[in-house]
Formats: sequence, C-alpha cells, structure tokens
Amino acid sequence: MYEVRKKVLWFAVLTRISILILQVIFNVLCPDHNANAFRTPADPTEKHTLLDNIVTFLLGGLTRWDAQYFIHIAKYGYTYENTLAFFPLFPMLIEYMARVFRIQPPILNYSNIIVICGVIINFVCFVKAALVLYDLSLVVFKNTKVAYRAAILFCVNPASIFFTALYTESLFAYLTFYSMLESINNNPCVFLPLSLSSLVRSNGLVNLGFPVYFWLRNLVVIVLPNYILENKHFHSSTRSLLFNSRHVFISLFQIIFIIILSLLPFGYSQVYNYIKFCKPESNESWIPYHVKNYAIDNNLLLPGQHDFAWCNSKLPIAYSHIQNKYWNVGFLRYYEFKQIPNFLLAVPVICIILKCCIEFFKEHRSKFLTLEFFSGISRPSDNIKRYPLEMFVFVVHALFLTTFCIFFVHIQVSTRLLCSASPVLFWYCALTTLEDTKMSKKVTEIEYDSPENMCSRWKVFFITEQNYSYRETLIYRYFLSYFVIGCFMYANFLPWT
Repeated sequence: MYEVRKKVLWFAVLTRISILILQVIFNVLCPDHNANAFRTPADPTEKHTLLDNIVTFLLGGLTRWDAQYFIHIAKYGYTYENTLAFFPLFPMLIEYMARVFRIQPPILNYSNIIVICGVIINFVCFVKAALVLYDLSLVVFKNTKVAYRAAILFCVNPASIFFTALYTESLFAYLTFYSMLESINNNPCVFLPLSLSSLVRSNGLVNLGFPVYFWLRNLVVIVLPNYILENKHFHSSTRSLLFNSRHVFISLFQIIFIIILSLLPFGYSQVYNYIKFCKPESNESWIPYHVKNYAIDNNLLLPGQHDFAWCNSKLPIAYSHIQNKYWNVGFLRYYEFKQIPNFLLAVPVICIILKCCIEFFKEHRSKFLTLEFFSGISRPSDNIKRYPLEMFVFVVHALFLTTFCIFFVHIQVSTRLLCSASPVLFWYCALTTLEDTKMSKKVTEIEYDSPENMCSRWKVFFITEQNYSYRETLIYRYFLSYFVIGCFMYANFLPWT
C-alpha cells in the first residue's frame, strides 16, 4: 500500500510520461500547422546528427508557440524587444543547465541540449508542485482525502501540456504553491520563492499578498491581543510596555524586510532591460550574425538601435508596453466576434472559479465584515458545510486573477494562468467529488482512496469509480478532454489555451 504523498508523486510522474508519449503520437499522426508565429533563428553552423533527429522527433512537439521564445532567450539572450515580455528565470535555468551538459566533443547540438534541459526542469518542477499542493491542501483543509484529490486532479489539469512543454507553468506553480505554504507557516525566508516567482511571470508579484495577509492575521489574532493583555497586567511597568512594543515593531520590520527582498530581483531585471535596450552605447557584437538577419527579415527591434517608447517613461518597465505593442493586450481589447472560440475555451475554468468564490462568500456571509472573517481562522465549533474559512485569502487571490483574465488578457490564456497560479480550481473540484464525505475527518485518516487504488501507482478514483454524479462527470470529462486535446493541438502548432 502506498503512502499518500508517494501515491501523488508516482501519479505525477506517470502523467508527465503520458504527456510525452501523447505529444509524440499526435506529432506523428498529424502534420504541423503552418502558424505565423515566432521561431528562433537556426544556427547555420550547428550540425544535425542522427541522435539530434531522434531528439527532435521525440521532443519537437513540446517546442511550439511561446516555447520558441524561451529557447531563443536561453540560447542567445534578450536580442529582440519582444523577447522582454518573457521573464528571465526559466530560460536562465535552462541555459546554466545546458552549459553543464554541453560536453566536448558534442554528442548533441546545443539547441537540442536546451530542449532536453527545459523538459527535465519542467518534469521535476511539476512533481514538486504536485507534492507541495498536497501539503498546502492538507494545512488548509486538514483532510487527507481533499488534499489527495486536489493533487491528483492537478496532475491531469486542463493545461497539462503547458506544464511539460517549454513553458513556465510548472516552475511558477511550484514557486507559487511553496510561497503560499511558507506564508501560512510565517517563514521569514518566504521572500526566496516569492522573489523567484516574480522572475518567472508578472503575476508572481501578486503572491506578495500572501505573506502580507498572514502577517496581518498574525498581528490581529496573536500579537496585538497579547500586547493589550500583558499591558493590562503590567501597566505600571514602562520596561514591560517597551518590551511588548518591541514585538510589534519586530513583526512590522519582518514583513517590510520580506517585501523589499521579494521585489529586489524583479527591480534588478528591469534595470538590466533598461541598460541593455535603452543605452545608445550598447554594443551589438554579442548578437550572432544570423540573429541580426532574422531581425531584419521580420522587422524585429534590436537593443540600442531604436528609441524605444518605454525607455522614456517615468517608470521604464518594458513588459506592459510590449504586451500592448506586440500582442494587443489591454482592457477589453480581446472582445471581438472572431475571438468567441477562445472565450468558449476559457468558460469552464472561469465558471468554476467564480462559482467557488460565490459559494464561499455565501457560506460565510454571517461573518463578513467581522474580525473573525478577516482573521481567516475557523473555530472548532463552526458548522462548516463545505469551505473552511482558511480559504479566504486564496479565494480573494483567485477572484482577482480571474477578474483580471476576463477584462485584460487573451482570454484563452486563463486556463493555464489559473491552473498554475491558484489551488482554488483543484480544491473546488476535489470537494465536488467528495460531497458525501464529512469534512471533520482528521489528518491521520488512512483510507484516502479505495483499497485497490491504494496498492497501485496509477489507479486513482476517477479511473476506477463507476457511479459518477452529473457534476463529477462534467469535471472529469473537462480535465481529461483538455488533457488529451491540448496535447494534440499544441504538438501540431494549432492554437490552444
């Protein structure tokens, strides 16, 4: 019989292997769509051996769309203005890992080494993300079955192909879930995953809300009540008053310290972008000749050659300007009739998140605007039907991201953005499949799945169960259909989420 975390680990590994196999099969069965998308310029000096052709055959389906940008940055650096829309940590990890494996004489060309390293990084990060999600769910719900089901559903999430392809979803999910868990634990070192997440995706900055919230909760629930209580007993002692005040100021200093350290890497990357692209004295000799030719042929802007508009801004941050210029990202800009299919793709994840948020606030409406509600802590006497009050900050976070997706981003991106940034989707679906399970079960609960499934690495509840409710059926079909169809669409350069 497998222990719960080991079961999650093995199932995460098996789903990644399934993705690798499916994308190869679909890539062979269907010719690639001739998409009018960016492709990193090929190095004319690179040789292609039989082994290179095998790697391209096996992993070529994982290098479509935005993956080309990450490959380009890992190989050549930030050579074009539009590459600044992609944050540096993921391609930097690939580059450093590729240097280690770039042996002499070369067995593979450098491009294929980069692809292999990207796949390995995402494989490891996804497994780690699934395990951290299980730990996080266990802390929030204190229920093994909910934590287990949430982690298993994460392994077959609707954006699964992007968690294995050369995208940032796996790395970002791992850093985000880990930041959430360490924020709950009030770990002062939470700035490390927070700062790294802000170097992976722009919405990593939103994760700063978690340590701030849990610091405020700790201040309201523990520090201030103790401070007031102790000063009532020792009101005549100036020394005691100063001692207790010190605890409040130390707590305040800690959260300020975490915020500053979390923002420093993001700020440094923006300064780097400004110096590289906005300074006229920038030297272009580091840019390979074929990369420059590709820029000329495709009207791409090289650093130091043009007067970039964002360089003259009061706060010269390239990201929002480039999203607007190259991808037409902005408030309600995606609301066009031709985008209706993309809206339909995003409807399921948006509806699930919004339904969860509405149900959460309805269930706890009697506590709304009370100190107990904003402390986010359920009392043992609370008669909780479905959602623990500890979900509060996660629900607010998911609601903010969903609202932002609806009004600002390319709507089809909502699926992978929300799957990698919020656990709420998986919590809601896990709870829906466990409606008849009492939420008062303890963490020491042993039977997390059927006895048969507990003795298997790959058998899980949605595979072996036979009598599904209507809502369970919808959830499983949504997850599994997007899991398979996503592999087919992405591997063949067809538009997907």
